[in-house]
Amino acid sequence: MGLGLGIVPKFRSSLPLVRLWWDQWRGVPAILHITHWKAGSQWVRHILWKCFPERIVRPIEAYDHLRTGPIRPSMIFPTVYAKREDLERIPFPFPVRRFVVIRDLRDTLVSYYFSMKVSHRENPFVRSQRDVLQAVSMEDGLCHLIDTTVKPCADIIRSWIGGDDPLVRYEDLLEDDEGILTRVLLDHCRLPVSRQRLLASIRSSRFERFTKGRPRGDEDIASHQRKGIAGDWRNYFTERVKDEFKQKVGDALLAAGYERDNNW
Repeated sequence: MGLGLGIVPKFRSSLPLVRLWWDQWRGVPAILHITHWKAGSQWVRHILWKCFPERIVRPIEAYDHLRTGPIRPSMIFPTVYAKREDLERIPFPFPVRRFVVIRDLRDTLVSYYFSMKVSHRENPFVRSQRDVLQAVSMEDGLCHLIDTTVKPCADIIRSWIGGDDPLVRYEDLLEDDEGILTRVLLDHCRLPVSRQRLLASIRSSRFERFTKGRPRGDEDIASHQRKGIAGDWRNYFTERVKDEFKQKVGDALLAAGYERDNNW
């Protein structure tokens, strides 16, 4: 009796690894969650982690967790900030499924502004950005970030438009996270998890759970989950910011279908 009780916990703790080996042998594909900065990347990453913590490859800046390897089958690579041509240079000797999450670049800009200026955990890069943003007006800060941050995000979006990989809008996820992620992760990506577990992971990763009940739309600029809504850019864009945005990245907004023309 004592021997049995001692063995069971060890056996159970090894089950995720055994299942991973089994899925690799069966050819279960690796999953790439491709996105850009401030497009709900940590939200989607948390959902994937809740489903399969043992399969998550810890993200490194941009997509270095893919470039520096090792790349193994059946693993999940979240928050891959990369253009299509970047990933086409990486050989994958096993099945891979990809999905792409994008966001209205105007909201991306505003979210990034508050993150860099106030809420993001400090490191040398954030400190350098914070110093700039705290020294200038919000209008100047937003225009500065169009060049330094939104342009790379626009490049990522442009590269994935028109391909075969599912292209998911952050704004649509806010309205139907369960329906969209069920189709993308279970049907397209073949994530080897039950529908019930996926839905539980989605529900436990929503804005209100992270903010301890603060509803979407109730702003806290000191929180990484600042507001959690779409269209907030309207509260911050001046005519100058609009003009610079349209001139420098407006075409990406049109290509992604967020606007029909530049008369917004």
